[in-house]
Amino acid sequence: MKNNRSQAADLVLTNGHIITVDDKDTIAGAIAVAGNKIINAGSSRDIESFIGKDTKVLDLSGRSVLPGFIDAHAHLDCFALHTKLSLSCHIPPAKHVKVLGGANNCEEILSAIQNHAQEIPSGSWIIAQGRFNLETNGKSPTREQLDRAAPDHPVILRYSAHTQLLNSKGLDVAGIGPGNPDPDELNRVAPGAKIIRNPETGEPTGRVIEAFDWIFPDGQYPASYNELKGAIHQTAMEAVSLGITSLQEFTCWPDSTRIYQELYETGELPLRIQFSPAVWGLHRSADLDDILRLGIKTGFGNQWLKFGSIKIFVDVEGIGEDGIYREWPRISQKQLDNLVMKAHRAGIRVMMHATSQEGQHMAIDAVAKAVKKYPRLDHRHRIEHICGEYWPEGLVQMKQLGIIPVPTPYSSLAWYGDTWLDNAKPGDRAVIYQTLLDQGFMPPGNSDVMGTETEAFNPWWSIWCVVERKTRSGRLISPEEGISVMDAIRLYTRFSAFAGFEESVKGAIEPGKMADLIVVDRNPLQVEGDEIQDIQVVMTVIDGQIKYKTDNSIC
Repeated sequence: MKNNRSQAADLVLTNGHIITVDDKDTIAGAIAVAGNKIINAGSSRDIESFIGKDTKVLDLSGRSVLPGFIDAHAHLDCFALHTKLSLSCHIPPAKHVKVLGGANNCEEILSAIQNHAQEIPSGSWIIAQGRFNLETNGKSPTREQLDRAAPDHPVILRYSAHTQLLNSKGLDVAGIGPGNPDPDELNRVAPGAKIIRNPETGEPTGRVIEAFDWIFPDGQYPASYNELKGAIHQTAMEAVSLGITSLQEFTCWPDSTRIYQELYETGELPLRIQFSPAVWGLHRSADLDDILRLGIKTGFGNQWLKFGSIKIFVDVEGIGEDGIYREWPRISQKQLDNLVMKAHRAGIRVMMHATSQEGQHMAIDAVAKAVKKYPRLDHRHRIEHICGEYWPEGLVQMKQLGIIPVPTPYSSLAWYGDTWLDNAKPGDRAVIYQTLLDQGFMPPGNSDVMGTETEAFNPWWSIWCVVERKTRSGRLISPEEGISVMDAIRLYTRFSAFAGFEESVKGAIEPGKMADLIVVDRNPLQVEGDEIQDIQVVMTVIDGQIKYKTDNSIC
């Protein structure tokens, strides 16, 4: 790399294995940082000339360094609330982040709820957070069991962002009964929502789909502002400990953006946030017309906190009264076209949640109409959760339109993978990463964390998923779509930077880019198999400053 020898470094990392993720996949031995920028990466001898009398020099002793990870799809605020302020009902227990309590079976879930009910005032909400599999494997409590555990408290048990179970008090507080809410009114507040009812009596069973905004309208989650702020700060620090230096955040609560600003103003924001409010569907926190009236567009802000996009939930998912999983639209094509058209014209990037092929068709059609009327291909509009299955016609259309596909590796492979395998037909392919790379796409690395699968927050787990292609039961799932560790690292660095319009300032270790770096305990390019998921971050540098460090031998 080209040297700028007139500048002394503030920080030098030497005697390492530097995975630069540049265009040539260069492996360097040392890095020089001045202020918040990388000034050079090369051999340890190359970097010696940047060492001045005030330079801090750290000997890596052969450890590996990578660009800081960029999580391109997360809900840190929601994840914070449902790990720090909700009772943990994760089976198996949650990993990598601190949670409130724990449970190994249905009896322990009920016991935790009962004990919590005795500690808080009657009428206060009790929120419990489980995993996807709680809903389907017989380990979940029933509505009646929740009633007995907390008869005087509304209780909601989250199976995922999309499906929850309420006790009778919770249904009553939420205004859900045999004849209410009116379906049209429910759809206005929570588009696409369903109340699961006994088909014979019309009585709600307690299970609801996509009804979170009905239960807690206008983002009025039962937590105080300061509780939310503390949870967000704690979880952001956990992100840094996992090597996440930037995060493209789909804010779930109206207060979250203000909290991020306050943390930035007081110097407590530990990582970079690109926020994206939802303007339609789940956790709607802003109206597009209000954003348009402000005149802001994608990129407004600074390198710590900026406006990234709007989010639209195109479809919904859930298990109905018949026990069958389905997906269905929550917005009409006309409404979607209108939102995408207005955002595209105003220079606002759109991210569309679309898990079904019908929803993905709708998203592609909306972008096609916007691009035709207002030609601009570097819009980088995205479809979240697409490419869970091979759909060649859709890939052709996305390539022509400049749409970025954003698969969700951890949930789609590890947690939904067994179900996919049980229903797959010969020739089907799931979560098609190698196909995307072969066709020139740049899918970004992401976790989609909202509280259900805590492991996904650790980028090395998702990297392991796309490399090893294993379900939670250990079965191989479309192994031909597996990619190399180097390509998987590229998802979380260069590709995520591109997905956020930030490839010129981050995503690789190159002169002039921001000094966001992580040091790990082993060389990821030399590990094999399940060892990938065990890689540990021992130091995180953001903006040229050490924000996290566990290995005191780096000195």
